[in-house]
Amino acid sequence: MTHRPGSSGFTLIEMIVVIAVMGLLGSLVLMRQPWHSAGLTMDATQRAFDRALRLARARAIAQDRVVPVVTGASGFSIDGAPPVLLPAQEAMSEARFVFMPDGGSSGATVILASQTKRIAVTVSWLNGRIRTLELGAP
Repeated sequence: MTHRPGSSGFTLIEMIVVIAVMGLLGSLVLMRQPWHSAGLTMDATQRAFDRALRLARARAIAQDRVVPVVTGASGFSIDGAPPVLLPAQEAMSEARFVFMPDGGSSGATVILASQTKRIAVTVSWLNGRIRTLELGAP
């Protein structure tokens, strides 16, 4: 097999065709919406609510005072702070409860719901522990 000079590698036309095909595929991928999953958004909301509840319990213990928690359809508020709003496709059941200075609480169960799943967040009245349980699709 003989090797001719100038016959190795790709031509300019071949390179332009490959770049054009890659550009078309890239634009198709970018046009695909949404980039996020409703399930992942729901999980993020649930984790944020859990963190807020744990912070409220810790604040009640550290500051030796009662810390109120209020939830509603559009979000939740801890200790009178401005409400944390939920994404538009999510809702939360209404509840009012408090964390006590001894670590306990008045107890509550809050349902966080979206179109794809429901999660129950339960706060124990005895020790103020927060537990979550996935209830499945509505």
